[in-house]
Amino acid sequence: MFILTELEDDVRVQPSDLSKHPLDAVTDVLESTYIDKVLPGNGLAVTLYDVQSIEGGFIYPNDGAAYFKVRFRLVVFRPFVGEVLVGRLKSCTKDGLRVSLGFFDDILIPVWALQDPSFFEEAEKLWVWKFDGNDMYMDLGEQVRFRVQALRFSAPPTPQEQAAAQGDDRLIGTAARPFSSFEVVAEINGDGLGLLSWWAAPEDE
Repeated sequence: MFILTELEDDVRVQPSDLSKHPLDAVTDVLESTYIDKVLPGNGLAVTLYDVQSIEGGFIYPNDGAAYFKVRFRLVVFRPFVGEVLVGRLKSCTKDGLRVSLGFFDDILIPVWALQDPSFFEEAEKLWVWKFDGNDMYMDLGEQVRFRVQALRFSAPPTPQEQAAAQGDDRLIGTAARPFSSFEVVAEINGDGLGLLSWWAAPEDE
């Protein structure tokens, strides 16, 4: 679920932070720049693992800031395809389910990846799995075991693309349809997958 990624960057330390030890000053900049940000094609940066080297510290005229070349490693959330994880059901729509891990909310389970047969209950706004004549509701907040099917990285739409968008695509980037640069597509159509309560052993009488 987590990997280590090594990066190199030119870090600018503000004049007001030059009194700090270089490692502390660089660490503060790296954390504000990378943590909780998506690295395109890589994953979500969760924490700074270590700083491996710091070089430079040059101060340019008419600037006052110091510039360092820094090599560092980040802990990145990037599950592998086929990995089985457990999260909580965050929302249900006609398009499927959205699951959260707490620190990451963009796990999508589309309709085709639900237990078969499942249907969307309009009155409750919940998905329901029909199993042996019983209605197994997928209640919000329940723990869900899912299998990763794909990782999807997207670049934000350009102003030209937004102007030419049609239908619901015009809402991308708004509160009604927030843009996500990194999504995990998953499935629950399999034995042992889905709500944990479905597979819990009955309590002894």
